[in-house]
Amino acid sequence: MNQRGFTLLEVLIAMALFSLLGLACYQLLERVLHSEQRIDHHDRQLRQLQRALGIFERDLTQAIGQPLSDDPSRRQALIGRADGLRLVRGGWSNPLAQPRSEVLEVAYRWQDDAWVREYRSPPDRDQSVTASHSQRLLEGVTLKRLSYVDAQGQPHPAWPALGAALSLPQAIDIEFDAPGYPGLRRVILLPGSQVRDDE
Repeated sequence: MNQRGFTLLEVLIAMALFSLLGLACYQLLERVLHSEQRIDHHDRQLRQLQRALGIFERDLTQAIGQPLSDDPSRRQALIGRADGLRLVRGGWSNPLAQPRSEVLEVAYRWQDDAWVREYRSPPDRDQSVTASHSQRLLEGVTLKRLSYVDAQGQPHPAWPALGAALSLPQAIDIEFDAPGYPGLRRVILLPGSQVRDDE
């Protein structure tokens, strides 16, 4: 009986083909894993951005015309500059009925490439000051513009414009660069604002 096996050349060709196939599979798997890591990174950046903008918008849409506790004139409900703002907001839920106000003083500032939110309860009737809490909303942020829109639709670099007592701007116009999302712009209407139709 004549048994015939593979020749050395056939074995070498088969090994080379399997090696190339294994290398191609490895490279494909590596690309898929790298793509998945990039997608996860972008997804994490987007979630952080959405969270920061959601908190910012929620604070602004809950703004009330109550004076800031450390304003000696008792005439400013919102103090805004080109690099940050301070306001009083209502609607701070109190589901456990704790002995505290439903009003919160909130400040936003951009410092060291970070978007920072500081908040505290206003002083109680007995004037005991509560501790301030700081929260870094987003890292790697560059503020390009922060302006305050008046009732005539005119932007101002600071607020209050023309010393109006306890007035809120109609809107806050913010433009900034965030990681993975350059050139973002949001215009957030404040309570009581009127939408202008200039057409």
